[in-house]
Amino acid sequence: GATGNGSDWTNAYTTLPATLVRGDTYYIAAGSYASYKVDDAVSGTSVITIKKATIAEHGTETGWNSSYGDGQAVFTSPIIIRTSYITFDGVVGSGSNPDSYGFKIATPTNCNQVNQMMDAPPYGIFVSNIVVSHFAIINCGSSYDYSQRGIYSYPGAGSSNLTFSHNYIGNSGVSILFGALSDSTISDNYFDSNWSSPSNHGAQISTAGNNSNVTIKNNIFKNSTGTGQLSSHWGNDVDFKIYNNLIIGGQTSLGFGNGHTKYGDVVKRWQFHHNTFVNVVYGVQGPLFVGNLTDINDKSYAYNNLFYNTKHPNFNNLPGGYTPNAIVHEYNAHYNSTGTYDSSEGGTAVNTTGDPFVNSAEGNYHLKLGALAMDAGKTLLSPYN
Repeated sequence: GATGNGSDWTNAYTTLPATLVRGDTYYIAAGSYASYKVDDAVSGTSVITIKKATIAEHGTETGWNSSYGDGQAVFTSPIIIRTSYITFDGVVGSGSNPDSYGFKIATPTNCNQVNQMMDAPPYGIFVSNIVVSHFAIINCGSSYDYSQRGIYSYPGAGSSNLTFSHNYIGNSGVSILFGALSDSTISDNYFDSNWSSPSNHGAQISTAGNNSNVTIKNNIFKNSTGTGQLSSHWGNDVDFKIYNNLIIGGQTSLGFGNGHTKYGDVVKRWQFHHNTFVNVVYGVQGPLFVGNLTDINDKSYAYNNLFYNTKHPNFNNLPGGYTPNAIVHEYNAHYNSTGTYDSSEGGTAVNTTGDPFVNSAEGNYHLKLGALAMDAGKTLLSPYN
């Protein structure tokens, strides 16, 4: 587009203006753009929306050229969101191909430093009602032993209603780090091949504590390393709902749970259901680890999870010395899995050999007809049904 006032494509901005108008939608054409900070003052619940222009949706037709909808809008790192009621949506993209996403944050040009590719928000800033979707975020990778985070979200206490969905995040030590959030969602993302080192411990998702009612659903975690798919730290992560995730490959200390074992009351009242694990190696802490609880009523629940060719698919809060019966677990299926297995589920568990999937070699993880786990799970209430 040409230089202008943003009223149409003939008079398009060449970059996002420094001040955005509440209630407006800004459509971004394919191309390269500088790093950007959103910090406009809140006006009630009025939203600022920033969207990738597509052939199907691009606002006015005046001056529109279909080439504006082709390809990605690529931003220099970082993107910073310091205010509430913001939607930043690349509109298109899914799965393992980072080039399919409407928005991309380019790999930092200087990898010999700490890199946080998106701050949403930076530390200590109160925010609410932020949506970040359809971004490809590719960090520097393991050749650079500095702290690398894809999305960093550590707002002031009481921040709520943040959604990170349909993003691709790869090559970070920690793909998403969050703390002090409530009523927030991480869903439908593709977490690809994080890294870890003795100096910079990795995890796909890491929490800094004091989070409540966070939903983690419908994500794919591929080739995770370090502490886990979700490593919870410092304490008081309450009422997490973790379901319908697919975990493929990788080797971590644990799957989801207490990544800082010297602290108690880190994981409280989690629901952990309908997750599928394929070719995963865990330490003895297994796919869900609670650690110590002061009050056993803060126990967690794990139903209808399926493990194929997975090491240590146990829910008995190992290693020894931690609160017994901290995880209620039934109706989980274990195929071709080895290592520690807790048989206390009795007759509700499936523990067998073979491949239960339609075509696991091609990534089709639907259960095939005749699989013992089919229709053998526990009936659960919404949203897990």
